[in-house]
Amino acid sequence: MAYQEHLIKTFEYIAKNLKATHTVMAIATVKGICRPTFTMMDKKEKPETKKYTALREGITEAVAIPVYFICGELAGFGAKVLRNVQDAVNIKKAKKLAEKTGDIVDIEKIKQSPEMTKKIANNLRFLGVCAAALLVIPSVCSIAIKPIVDEIIKPPKTPEPPKIPPQNPLQQLKPIKRPDINAFLGSYGMKVGGV
Repeated sequence: MAYQEHLIKTFEYIAKNLKATHTVMAIATVKGICRPTFTMMDKKEKPETKKYTALREGITEAVAIPVYFICGELAGFGAKVLRNVQDAVNIKKAKKLAEKTGDIVDIEKIKQSPEMTKKIANNLRFLGVCAAALLVIPSVCSIAIKPIVDEIIKPPKTPEPPKIPPQNPLQQLKPIKRPDINAFLGSYGMKVGGV
């Protein structure tokens, strides 16, 4: 019974403290390991293609992990800022109302509850992770991956064509072949130079 209770407490703790940021970072880690591995196991592809694809997939997920964390946590931090702004607005309104009615303002009751702030932060983290997946990661990868992959896997050098010395442009012109006017006119039965 102790094992089951410990397991239930563990799952409850995870459920209460799980953030969208942690979930997508775990997914990106698994993808960063499995996708290159499965790509390299493909026996139908050429070795050069497999290396390039596996490296590209691995770098993409290596970029994705910190970007997910940064975007998610920055968005979650926005919940605290929003809470402070909302609390300041609510306190100001309550003080104005208290001046008119003569009541005493209990500031602690006006402030947003920590549970509500946590829910807002989790929702904002989810939106931050979505923004990272939709905008930030593709942008960073399109800028960074090609130079990194080209530096790691250097493309084979192609031989340069032989250099031909420049020539005089007049030497490159072909002579104009003039048409034989007699042959042209003779085909219509006309004679040149008389009757």
